[in-house]
Amino acid sequence: MLFDASTRDTFLDVFEGAPERKLSAGETLINAGADAGQVFNIVKGTLMVSRIGNDGRRQVLSFLFRDNFIGLTADRYFFTVQAVTPATVVCQSRQVLEDRLEQDPVVERTFLNMVYRVLENSLDLIYSLGQRTSVERLAVFLLYLRNRRLIADQLAADAPELNTIDLPMSRQDIADFLGLKKETVSRSFTQLDEQGLITRPDNYHADVTDLEGLRKLAGIQDFASPLRPSAAHGDA
Repeated sequence: MLFDASTRDTFLDVFEGAPERKLSAGETLINAGADAGQVFNIVKGTLMVSRIGNDGRRQVLSFLFRDNFIGLTADRYFFTVQAVTPATVVCQSRQVLEDRLEQDPVVERTFLNMVYRVLENSLDLIYSLGQRTSVERLAVFLLYLRNRRLIADQLAADAPELNTIDLPMSRQDIADFLGLKKETVSRSFTQLDEQGLITRPDNYHADVTDLEGLRKLAGIQDFASPLRPSAAHGDA
C-alpha cells in the first residue's frame, strides 16, 4: 500500500505504546481461519504471507518488511503470516483501530486509501508476473525486493545500497511466490548470473550488476508509477 510520510504517521499512531512481540524465524504470527482480533505493524525483520489450498499446495502471497501493516481482513484471517527472519512486531487490538477510525475522519480516509492501494499493489504484482518466463519472473522478484528496501529504508532511487538485494527467504519460498519449482528458481538465478545481470556472493544475497538490463528483462520499472507518492508501504 502507498502513502506519504504525513499520512503514514497519522495512520500508524494507533501503535504508539502498543506491546511488542518478538518472533523467531519460522514462527507463525497469524493462522488462517483464526479470529481477526488484532492488527500488527512490523518493527524489524521479514515476514511472509501465504495460503494453503485443499490439496496442500502453498501459495506465497507477499513478503512484508519494516513498517508494513498486517491485519486487513474481515472477521477471520484468510491468510497465514510467518516470520522469515527473527522479527519484532507491535500488536494492537482491532477494536482500538476501529475506534480510532470512527473518531478521526483523516485516519479513516487514510485507512480507506490503504485498502485501495493494497488492491492496486496486488493487481500490479499479478500483471508483473503474468505471461512471463521463469527467469523473467525472478527478475521481477528481485526488483520487487529492491523496491521494498527502497521504501523501508527511505533510500534514494539511485542509492548504492540498493545494488545488494537481501534474500533471507528460502528457494522454496521464492518458488511458491513465483509459481515455479524450486529447481527452476535455482536455474533462473544461474541464468541471470550468466547474463551478467547479477552476481551471487552467497545464497542470501544478489548483487545487481546491470539494473537497466534487469528492468528490461522484467518488463517493469521497479513497480514505480508516476501516479503514486514516492514513499510507499505494502500491507496484508
